[in-house]
Amino acid sequence: MAPKLEQHFTVRVYLTKDTSLSLKGIKGGPTRVILPITKGFVKGKGLEAEITGGGDYILLDPTTNVCHLNVRTQARTATGTSNYIHYNGTLKVDEATSKVISWSPDANTTNYGDHKWFVTPIMETDDEEFKWIEDQTWVGQGHWIVEGGETAVEYEVYQVVN
Repeated sequence: MAPKLEQHFTVRVYLTKDTSLSLKGIKGGPTRVILPITKGFVKGKGLEAEITGGGDYILLDPTTNVCHLNVRTQARTATGTSNYIHYNGTLKVDEATSKVISWSPDANTTNYGDHKWFVTPIMETDDEEFKWIEDQTWVGQGHWIVEGGETAVEYEVYQVVN
């Protein structure tokens, strides 16, 4: 029987243009885009935490137009417990994505399913109540949020279950 997906969390991270970097033509061809994470949140299944920083380290392959994602971020709950989220993934660059990652003034919010964009989060916590998140398999689907002069990545994160 094929595994199933159960939606558990929404993760939103806000990005900043001010300290982002774009290194073109590294290692003979790809572009490295580094997008600092300034704030955000994790919400769902009883867990609510505020993102306190991190970074999105994108390696863009110009021959396939695919971004290979390597994201590391941290969050803290209202009670002070700490959470660490690391995820790898892929994003097929389309016109909407190109506008967002180049900070174009005509970039727009997109919807889940508008992009071939998937991640595999690994989560860690020091909260005994949520230790179960550490030994689960997670997958997420992303989209862009562009509103009020801010740019964010939002993921719906699913637990893989039998």
